[in-house]
Amino acid sequence: MKKFFFLWIAVAVLTAACSNNAPADSDTAADTAATTTETAANTDASTAEDGVAIALVSPEDGSVPMGDAEFVVEAIDPATNEPVPVEDLQVEFWMEMEGTEPMTAMSKVEPGDRPGQYKVRTNLGMVGAWVMEVESADPALSGEKAFDITVVESGN
Repeated sequence: MKKFFFLWIAVAVLTAACSNNAPADSDTAADTAATTTETAANTDASTAEDGVAIALVSPEDGSVPMGDAEFVVEAIDPATNEPVPVEDLQVEFWMEMEGTEPMTAMSKVEPGDRPGQYKVRTNLGMVGAWVMEVESADPALSGEKAFDITVVESGN
């Protein structure tokens, strides 16, 4: 009986020690998260002012037939409103899938017909709503934009 009593005391002490939710620690974590969010927002704002805007040139309505597709995007200097070449343009395509991970499609980015313009080639194998995320990873000219893409049956 003595062993049971000491075991019960040990479990009670451990339970009390592990369940101590100190409000001061929670407040500190919330303050840290708020500061991090504010810093990130300020960084994003300054990057947007110094970076580039991304525009979808073709197709203008963002609609393509299922299968092989080509898009033309442009990196635009907001100060001059003129296309500007960037060092590293990354493009990702994805489609939400109910109950599972999003469907993705690989893409190939090539220089376009004029500086600051890029051809994006991909194969979108399913009809529906896709998202094309374009990001300039150029440290001097960063920027990003997501475009809603509609894939329709071929021949429609």
